[in-house]
Amino acid sequence: MKKMMALVATLLFVFTACADDYQRVVQFRSLPVLAQSFIKKHFSADDVSRVVMEREGLFREYSVYMRDATELEFNHQGNLLSVDCQYSPVPASIIPQTIVEYVNYHYPDDFITEYVVKTRRLEIGMSNDLELIFDLSGNFLGVDD
Repeated sequence: MKKMMALVATLLFVFTACADDYQRVVQFRSLPVLAQSFIKKHFSADDVSRVVMEREGLFREYSVYMRDATELEFNHQGNLLSVDCQYSPVPASIIPQTIVEYVNYHYPDDFITEYVVKTRRLEIGMSNDLELIFDLSGNFLGVDD
């Protein structure tokens, strides 16, 4: 019985410790290698102004803030979750070519300001405040305004 109580107390302590959510500023080199490579490929590591690591339960997410107000989010493995360029275009090299072509054809006077990767779809924020929805293959699904 004492061993059972000790086990329960230990498990409760471990789960409570893991459940604490927090965030803190970290250095660029603390990002997962995949995220570092992504930033170096599509932006400049010199333009990073701040990296925030947020722990939610057992996983970490990273928010990277660039000097031009662009915000990038990565999961604990370094996979891209989102890019928000506020009022400037998201680099076309980040977005699947089929989506870039669709936007250029249907919205020639507008540009993509936000790119969000969800589990089963991609969400594209436009400079005209529309939100376009695509499947993971880049096929247009609809507009969410």
